[in-house]
Amino acid sequence: MRHTFLEFFSGGGMARLGLGDRWRCDFANDIDKQKARVYEANFGVASSLRIDDITNINASHLSGIADLAWGSFPCQDLSLAGLGHGLKGARSSMFWQYLRIIRELKSEERAPAILALENVVGTLTSRKGGDFRLIVQSIADAGYLVGALVIDAELFVPQSRPRLFIVAVRDDLAIPSELKRVSPDRLWHTDRLVAAYKSLPIFTQE
Repeated sequence: MRHTFLEFFSGGGMARLGLGDRWRCDFANDIDKQKARVYEANFGVASSLRIDDITNINASHLSGIADLAWGSFPCQDLSLAGLGHGLKGARSSMFWQYLRIIRELKSEERAPAILALENVVGTLTSRKGGDFRLIVQSIADAGYLVGALVIDAELFVPQSRPRLFIVAVRDDLAIPSELKRVSPDRLWHTDRLVAAYKSLPIFTQE
């Protein structure tokens, strides 16, 4: 049996391509019609894609309990070009819509087992680290254990393109010991990520 996932801000379906055939996409969403054409070219018109503003999406559009909810939410307000708007910006604030849907699913006892968010590494320092702390705290408040890593494309292809991945597991599930660490792994945990991690309330309130 294949694992199931939801793909928010799906674009052309890069997350779906990366997950591969062992995963089944039960729902995908993007507002951009041009990106949607690429998605349908990649996966066919019967690809579970809903072309709509995420503000119009709610739990009633989703069936069952997904193993994973992926969200590559807009990065512009978190990047250097975003004028410092961060999660309050018109585009990157769509993270809150993603979280709203997760909370709706939780209220129906259908919360996904795993959440995965992908964005620019500028998320770590946006608004002096406040946006990263908000993301982590809000996901934790939704009932998840949260971790993060930075993956650079240069590990796989001849191009440097570092990205932040925030991965969360529902707090009623056991995390395999081989997926946990007590200290940073320099390959995945950059100095900026470690600094952002140490700025979380669990450390600063001690």
